[in-house]
Amino acid sequence: MSIIKSMDITVAKVTCAEEMIQMEDFINEHFLADMPLVQAFGLEDCPPPRPSVPMSGHEDFYIKATDNQGRVIGVAVNRISPHMHTESDTPPEVKKLVEFMEFAEEEAELTRLPERTIELRILSVSKEWRRQGVARKLTEESMRVARDAGFEAMRICCTSEYTARLVRRLGWREHYRLAYKDYPKLSGRDIQLTPTPGHEHLYYYVIELQTLV
Repeated sequence: MSIIKSMDITVAKVTCAEEMIQMEDFINEHFLADMPLVQAFGLEDCPPPRPSVPMSGHEDFYIKATDNQGRVIGVAVNRISPHMHTESDTPPEVKKLVEFMEFAEEEAELTRLPERTIELRILSVSKEWRRQGVARKLTEESMRVARDAGFEAMRICCTSEYTARLVRRLGWREHYRLAYKDYPKLSGRDIQLTPTPGHEHLYYYVIELQTLV
C-alpha cells in the first residue's frame, strides 16, 4: 500500500469500513456545498442528494488525505460504475441538474474512450486546506493507483475551473466542453442558468495512464 506524507498531510487508499465512514461524513459536509454548478441551478438552499459512499464496483477505490491529527481534509472517489440516473421521487429542481449531467455525459461520447477507463468522480478538499496542494496529491495518487490496477485511462467531469486548471497542469487533455449558456438551445429545454462568473463551462478531461512514468 502506498502512503504519501508531506507538510503533515497523509494521502492513502481507503482500506477499511471505519475509513469509509470518515469518507461519507466528509462528503456529506463538504461536497456540493459551494459547487458552481449547484449555484448555476439555484440549488444553494436545496442541494442535490449527497452521493453515496459505499463502493458499487469491485474495482472502485477511494483515496483520502488526513492531517497530522488523523482528520480527513480531502477525498477522491474513483469509480467505473455508472452514474445514478433520475429517480421518480427526485425534486423537480434537482431533476433539472441531473438531466443536465446526463445530457453532457451523452454528448461527450464517453464510449469513445478506452474500455479500461475509470472516472475520478469526486474530488473535494475542506476550505481551510485548499490551495495547499491537497487536491493535486489526491489526483496524483488516484492516477497512480488506477495505472497500477491496469486501467488504460482516467476521466473527470469538471464543473469548476479550479479543478479544470488542476488536471490541465497534470497533463490531462480536454475531451469535451459545454458552455452553460448554450445548454438550453442545445438540449431543447427551457431552462435559465446563472453561472458563477469564471465558472461557465462543464468539461470532461482525460489522461492516458499507461504513458505515465
